[in-house]
Amino acid sequence: MVENGRDIPTQAVTIQLFGREYSIRGHGDKNYLQALTDFITDRSEAIRKEGQIVSTLDVVILTLLTITDEMFQYKLLRERTLKELEEKTEKLRKVIDRAV
Repeated sequence: MVENGRDIPTQAVTIQLFGREYSIRGHGDKNYLQALTDFITDRSEAIRKEGQIVSTLDVVILTLLTITDEMFQYKLLRERTLKELEEKTEKLRKVIDRAV
């Protein structure tokens, strides 16, 4: 990856998810990857406790569905907010055009 005209070296980071270690190689910050891992772990533990789920596969799938649902909800909210801002901007532009 090239950023600001210089190569960003890749680094290997080992994370643990669902009792297994994974070695991830990329350009990301170690702390960022750890934050992602912690987020997934926290969500999966909450789902496991909430539903008394034993199967790791079931926990993984429910965690993915939960996080994906949240992502889609934020995306819809973002799109609605952008649309509202565009509409308000257009109204303000018209008011300014009439005043000028």
